[in-house]
Amino acid sequence: MKAGDKKFWFATATLIASTVGVGYYGLPFAISKAGLTAGLFFFILVTALMLLGNLLFGEVILRTHRRHQLVGYVNKYLGAWARKINLFVFWVAIYGGMIAIIIISGDFLANFLVYFIDLSPAVFSTIFLISITIVANLGLKFVSKLDLFVFSVIVVIVIFILTVGVNHINFDNFSFTISDYWFLPFGVILFSLSQSGLPLLREVLAGEEKKMRKAIILGTLLPATFYLVFALLVIGISGDITSPDAISGLQAFLGPVAVIIGSILGFITATTIFLNMATSLRESLEEDFKMKARLVWILALTPPYILFLSGIRNFVDIISLVGGVAVSAQLILMIFLYAKAKKEGERIPEYAVRIPNWALYLMMLVFAAGAFYTVIIK
Repeated sequence: MKAGDKKFWFATATLIASTVGVGYYGLPFAISKAGLTAGLFFFILVTALMLLGNLLFGEVILRTHRRHQLVGYVNKYLGAWARKINLFVFWVAIYGGMIAIIIISGDFLANFLVYFIDLSPAVFSTIFLISITIVANLGLKFVSKLDLFVFSVIVVIVIFILTVGVNHINFDNFSFTISDYWFLPFGVILFSLSQSGLPLLREVLAGEEKKMRKAIILGTLLPATFYLVFALLVIGISGDITSPDAISGLQAFLGPVAVIIGSILGFITATTIFLNMATSLRESLEEDFKMKARLVWILALTPPYILFLSGIRNFVDIISLVGGVAVSAQLILMIFLYAKAKKEGERIPEYAVRIPNWALYLMMLVFAAGAFYTVIIK
């Protein structure tokens, strides 16, 4: 394999790894509740918008000499006011994601430990957070460096459920009726497809930047494809009793062994992602607020747990709200960023997204309306 091809596949893997999160566990439930017509419509629409947003951000990166994280590009092109908004949105997204993982990790632990110890999912969530805090404070961050580990687990889960569940798929479970929950998939899909690793692609593709557009397209569409296969597979098996965590609802059809294996794999995925998110938040606290190490983990882990204890326990509602509001706001900011970088960029990019202004305004309108409606229906 040529060196350029290796860089391309490594860049694609980097984007995939930064996209995959726990949100996909909520997709089957959200699509099932909305009905397949609304679910597939939003899946196609949001995937297309996220792909376009990633391509716009990729062009911003290529128009700038020095590589930054998103907050750096926002500060450079839009100024301090936009940086503060972006930082706030980042905090909301991170804390929301951490709460979601605390919830679903307790569910996964309960699914396979219930045969050994009878505790509620909330207690298991607390045990998870205490354990992960110890790991984080010991400095065991190696999990965050396993680029394709989480995506590999998703592939294993999909193949495993397909293997043991293919004979249990009932096509009558695919309801095309649009329900009162028709809008639920919007935020869940946005949350599931949001990414954080795009700035790294240029560094990975050093000398081969012309392949960045192709890497972005493939790195966005591959996770989306596996998400959709996973969602349709789970819905086809469990139908109306599809659970918010996707796995526990399969027990009536696939038996406890399948649920235990799926829950263990899901727990591993959630733990890995939680460490990544906690590390990102810690770095933000240290770099943006110059906080001392002792305070960092307290501020990183305490707020989401307090919110969890206050009664925020609905996994799908959390990721729907974070995706619908925080990710939508971030994408609107991204469009402003692209427009400014297109005028004030420092270099000629290896590719350019030829999109008319009216299409950008339409994108902003969709995200703004989506964020507004998400808040209203909550």
